[in-house]
Amino acid sequence: MTVMRRGIAVMAGMAAGVLLLSVILQDLESQTGVLRYQQHREQHSEEELAPCIVCDGEGLCTHLPIIRIETGGQTIPGRPYADAKGDTVGFYTGDWGEEEILVQFSSVSGEGVWHHAWDEATDQGTALFRYRGNSSRWFTKGNFLLKTVEEDHPEVDRRMALLGMESGKEWALHGPFLDKTLLRNYMCMNLAAEVMGTWVPDTRFCELILDGDYQGVYLLMETIDVDEKRLALSSYTPGDPVFSYLIRIEQNTDPRKVLNSFSAYSYRMEPGRNLELLYPGTSYQTSQVKAYVQADYNEAERILYSSRMTEDPNAWKETFDADSLVNYYILMEFLSINDAFGASTYFYRDARGRLAIGPVWDFNNALDNFYRPLEENEFLLSQRSWYAMLMQDEEFVERVISRYRQLRQGILSEERLVAYGEEIVEWLGSAIDRNFEVWGYSFDPEKLDSRERRRPGKGSMETLRSVNPSSHEEAVEQMVNYMVNRGRWLDEHIDSLRQYCHPSRFAS
Repeated sequence: MTVMRRGIAVMAGMAAGVLLLSVILQDLESQTGVLRYQQHREQHSEEELAPCIVCDGEGLCTHLPIIRIETGGQTIPGRPYADAKGDTVGFYTGDWGEEEILVQFSSVSGEGVWHHAWDEATDQGTALFRYRGNSSRWFTKGNFLLKTVEEDHPEVDRRMALLGMESGKEWALHGPFLDKTLLRNYMCMNLAAEVMGTWVPDTRFCELILDGDYQGVYLLMETIDVDEKRLALSSYTPGDPVFSYLIRIEQNTDPRKVLNSFSAYSYRMEPGRNLELLYPGTSYQTSQVKAYVQADYNEAERILYSSRMTEDPNAWKETFDADSLVNYYILMEFLSINDAFGASTYFYRDARGRLAIGPVWDFNNALDNFYRPLEENEFLLSQRSWYAMLMQDEEFVERVISRYRQLRQGILSEERLVAYGEEIVEWLGSAIDRNFEVWGYSFDPEKLDSRERRRPGKGSMETLRSVNPSSHEEAVEQMVNYMVNRGRWLDEHIDSLRQYCHPSRFAS
């Protein structure tokens, strides 16, 4: 099966053409100020490369970069285990009780050439390694965290620029498994950078070899970290009375980093979630530091959840970054991110600015890839957490509607998104087939654990087979159809958000 015959006719029929799309994207970049490296447009496709003359076609020969990891036979820590109810209660450690193991890694990358499993390394070194994620830790195809360190001093971080990304010390290896399209995290991260207009983790497709065994298509991703090359907040100096911070709402949080939040105390946070302090880092998290962040964040939430929202609609604007809240809302609604304000939700405040939401993370469940099917025709966030209060503000609602209309004329236009997805599929090429030579059994939901597959909606006529795609082509078609229908429904109903700020809702 050739790439051009992958059953994505719905995409092809709506695409305006790669050349036109490239012009549109460049124009959008100039509008947003986000000059983002997009691998599928910057690196050669299979069709653009001359035939390989150094291999016989028996081994791995790919246009994608390769990541190789050698554990030396060690048990990789971080797999979860459950209680009798099936709830995650802990994580397995390494052979000697380690939460992370030392491994050797290397990468093979280069523009305009084929890559092979035996090629000389472009980059190599020592790293700390473990499984990562929440629900994805249960998937057979693992997600990993890679922290690059000095070989002779593993307690010392080593900054590296892997696969052409900005130098850093911590990387996520995301292995799409529930997402049978292989596209969502890559595609949505790039879209998010354009919508948010701020830093969003960079991504690169690659193929992973773990202890000599081929593992399929992966996505090497920057992690969310405070760094001049990532989230550029002002540096913390011990004793500063006012300082920048980064926090998140998450499951399975480190109890040493948990903050007492107003939303948790008032039961406005989803059960089983906590507010976790990420920056300043653990070594600086004294009782005074935690007290300052708690007080600042809780005061901000009190402004939202108090009568001041209706009595003084401008009060929250002095504390919160309104642009981030507007853009985040539109992005989450359009992509149908059910985890918003439930997991992987980040907030930051620079000492020099207002409290903002972001950076964004984890789009594995986007566009109806949640464990249960999501409706195309409903708002997910309008009455959830902060947005239940923000929607009372007429000005905020009007900003959301106006910004949404603007985005649908460009970044989130139907024609652009459909063509964009097609472009990525064509660029991945035969890597898709190689991935499913290993993981193709996952198209049979009967062969999967209940955590590794989607479930029919309660009371619906859906079946296990109907909600789980039977091929990559079908997975892509399902995603595209949902995306198109979601956008059209929002086009028709976005104005109805005005109901939430109508005076009649607050009349006694």
